[in-house]
Amino acid sequence: MMKCCWAALLICLPTLAACGIPQPSAFYDTPALAAQPAGTLISVQPFSPTVPGAAAYRVLYNSTDIAGDIIPVSGVIYIPLAPPPPGGRNTVAWAHPTTGVARGCAPSLDETGGLGGITMAQSIPGLALFIAAGDIVTATDYQGMGAPGVHPYLIGQAEGQDIIDSVRAARNLPGADADGRFAVWGHSQGAQAALFAGQIAKSYAPRLELVGVAAAAPPTDLNGEFAEPFSGDIGRDLGAYIYSTWAATYHVPVTSIVNPQAVPAMDHAAAQCISSLAQGIDAARAGAALKGDFLSHEPSATPPWPALFAENSPGHAPPGAPLLIVQGTRDPTVEPHWTRSFAAAVCAQHETLDFVEFKGVKHLLIGYKSAPLVAGWIADRFAGVKPPDNCAPHGT
Repeated sequence: MMKCCWAALLICLPTLAACGIPQPSAFYDTPALAAQPAGTLISVQPFSPTVPGAAAYRVLYNSTDIAGDIIPVSGVIYIPLAPPPPGGRNTVAWAHPTTGVARGCAPSLDETGGLGGITMAQSIPGLALFIAAGDIVTATDYQGMGAPGVHPYLIGQAEGQDIIDSVRAARNLPGADADGRFAVWGHSQGAQAALFAGQIAKSYAPRLELVGVAAAAPPTDLNGEFAEPFSGDIGRDLGAYIYSTWAATYHVPVTSIVNPQAVPAMDHAAAQCISSLAQGIDAARAGAALKGDFLSHEPSATPPWPALFAENSPGHAPPGAPLLIVQGTRDPTVEPHWTRSFAAAVCAQHETLDFVEFKGVKHLLIGYKSAPLVAGWIADRFAGVKPPDNCAPHGT
């Protein structure tokens, strides 16, 4: 869902700042409140939303990294303007798809849409439906985007904690009237993060009540889907995102997998965002520089990478709540057979799953195409309706 502003593209210079990559303000530099628990609000900044019937707040809140240290994480919280129901409002926690791994790639940085992009509100499928239903919507940037640090790209535990702590942050926001019941909704990277949030919710946040997890085109078998060298320029950018951030997060030498002479080009690719067409053009150019000798070894046969891919593939623990998984049948990024295999594994564990395939839909559109279905499914979970459980793909 990338819009194009051709005038901006014509004048865009081949630098990040010139192509509309927003830079974090001083708001994002506030350190974590180390003596306070995860979910504590560090700072709050109201701004004019682009969704009717809601107030919006850019927030910085405490979360935890994979080492258990308290860190700052940024995001946005949307609060319906309508009076809260008795007992308080439910919360939908949105987990965004890949926008990049650099600080400037955080969705909360640019609510205006910038040069050829879309606003953050427009990037959340179903946002208006959730607001109309009276739900709070949280939208984490994840660690290391917006706020300082290394973004743990596709590292499920860290992203899942960021999602859950955005719900805690909403409960701490004056006037939100959040009741502690929440659902998680994510697309692509965010869908994998949403599945991990479900797996860890009970142990990580036992005082919250997770009612359901909705995931659109989730990466579920990272050894199978991502261990092979990426093809295509943007695909190589994703490889740069993984190997640069995982090496930093897990303290593994990046040259254990990347050719030393390719490290500068990898670092340049990892600095690119892909939230707009203008950014995507620069990212594709950076990815093209990684052709040939990007990787020095086969990822699936080079420790510790296979173990790390397995660790960050969801499904090693119960899902934590009823699942809705949606998948486009023409998705070249997360190929449908991987999602079908994951659905079959969920069914084999006798979990509750509604798996819906959208015929002819590709990766970028599945979140938007499925949003009405997802919004209705989440509303039913909050209402206590028995969840559908087909444990077999069916089309729509």
